[in-house]
Amino acid sequence: MGRWKTWFGMMVASLLLMMGGVGMAWPQAVRAARAPARVIVRGTIATVNADARTLTVKTTKGETVEVVGTDKTILLVVGIRKPTWKDLHPDERVLVVGTRTDGKVEAIRIGVRPPVQTFHGTIAEIKENRLVLETKKGKATLLTDDRTRFRVPGVKSPTLKDFKVGDRVNALGVGHFDDIWYVTLMSLVRRGR
Repeated sequence: MGRWKTWFGMMVASLLLMMGGVGMAWPQAVRAARAPARVIVRGTIATVNADARTLTVKTTKGETVEVVGTDKTILLVVGIRKPTWKDLHPDERVLVVGTRTDGKVEAIRIGVRPPVQTFHGTIAEIKENRLVLETKKGKATLLTDDRTRFRVPGVKSPTLKDFKVGDRVNALGVGHFDDIWYVTLMSLVRRGR
């Protein structure tokens, strides 16, 4: 019985060698045919169409790549908790993970890193959702929206209405293409007098 196993093993090994290892590569080839290969695109956003969920990216190599989003595309934007396609802007750095289809990249994930800055200062003015801070570097105009989080000691669910002119605050702002800083988090440091 031992000779039979040895002979059979040698025959299989010989057959695989004669076929050039095709027998081993076949399962990998089948898996590759089933799932499209993932691609990674790094660069800056050239154009965005938020309604169509498309953007073009100028890569670090100088190429232009068209990116298409789907309902399952995950957006990650630094400083924004629930980003939408409207939070993507030209000239922002981007990393896209997706699959190449018909010369386009179908996005699985899109990560954007807009400029982020911390502001320390005193509130000089508040009008609706806009505030002006006096900082050591001068005045800074900041906007708040429904995604801005506020922190005020002793207040359970603070809003912008819990802040007053003269209050000393720290704010984390996300910059966009239009030179406006959107506040993602604002904390009260000290009440104004």
